[in-house]
Amino acid sequence: MISHKHKCIFIHIAKCAGTSIEHAFGVDVENYNTKETNFLFGWDDTNKLYLQHATPQQLIDLKYITDDIWNTYYKFIVYRNSWDRAYSDYIWIQNEKNVNDTFGNFLNKEGRFKKILTDNSTSLYAGDHLYLQKDYFFLNGKEITYNTIIDFKNLNIGLNKVAQDLKLSNNFFSIHLNQSKTNRKSHYSKFYNFRTKRLVLKKYKADIKYFNFEFDDKRNFLDKLKSFFI
Repeated sequence: MISHKHKCIFIHIAKCAGTSIEHAFGVDVENYNTKETNFLFGWDDTNKLYLQHATPQQLIDLKYITDDIWNTYYKFIVYRNSWDRAYSDYIWIQNEKNVNDTFGNFLNKEGRFKKILTDNSTSLYAGDHLYLQKDYFFLNGKEITYNTIIDFKNLNIGLNKVAQDLKLSNNFFSIHLNQSKTNRKSHYSKFYNFRTKRLVLKKYKADIKYFNFEFDDKRNFLDKLKSFFI
């Protein structure tokens, strides 16, 4: 997402509070099937991708952002623990796209998830939700220098810094973050067993290494024991 008014670029990794952030900047987030070039948001039917989830490399290569704007605008990004993000995304896609299947098929783009995660011929496509987060941190093979990098678990602190840097109102982001809805009822670790935990490690090995992610285990002893047999 880009805001020429505030001269900033927000790079939106899926399931990292991006929709709430974009909403705060005035983006019509409910109308994501229509391309909104002024904000770099929505479905681009020509290039078959959602602009809000495009990597910096895609935005530059497709000439949506010039080198001059990229180099001079304030840039920020939010990243999220791989196990937390994968679980959140799995629940979201099942609810949003009305597709029900196993977590393994979701990560591997198989079964009932296959079409929606691999076929980008229409705006039903959601394969960008499985992009590596690391890909959003490199441009032309070099690590990007963002003005602010926010860990999702410290979201409010990070966004407060962005608001201060851009001279935005104190509640610029908080109103929309408070309005966002989640079906999360327990810590992400309680969803996982030994097998599914390993699936994420295999799928997102590069991210886990790059960000030094760890599995924050909040399960009790019995839950951990059961996970080896499920």
